[in-house]
Amino acid sequence: MKFVLSAAMLLASFGAFGADLAMQRSGPVSWVCAGVGADERRALEAMKPQARLEVLFVTAKRGGYLSDADLAVSGPHGEPLLHVTADGPICLLDAPGGDYALVATYGGVTRTARAVVAKDGPARRVVFAFPEEPWDGIRASPEEKAQAARP
Repeated sequence: MKFVLSAAMLLASFGAFGADLAMQRSGPVSWVCAGVGADERRALEAMKPQARLEVLFVTAKRGGYLSDADLAVSGPHGEPLLHVTADGPICLLDAPGGDYALVATYGGVTRTARAVVAKDGPARRVVFAFPEEPWDGIRASPEEKAQAARP
């Protein structure tokens, strides 16, 4: 009986981990950044219907995920709306329809992009690819490569 109870508690804690992710708010923009582990990626996948913009941070050559990139979002009139250091390689944002400027910085390298967020319709995806760091011997998993390659 102890084993069954312990297993149930362990499974409940795994479920609760993904449930801890929640959109935060900065002015008119709601956002969440995560995706370090498979549990977080599954939780983000479930949250995608709440977002109109998905931002992904990867390495240029291997397509491996990157955490701790700085992301700044400016609104349709150039007003700063969000500045965050991403807790993971994936950020989901919900913002009113309009044209947004995104600036991502990682390892001293800055990348920029523009994203038009529709009032209705599917989420837009922006991928920021940064130069490789010295190789740590870890390769991107097939799941990570497939997610980075999706349009």
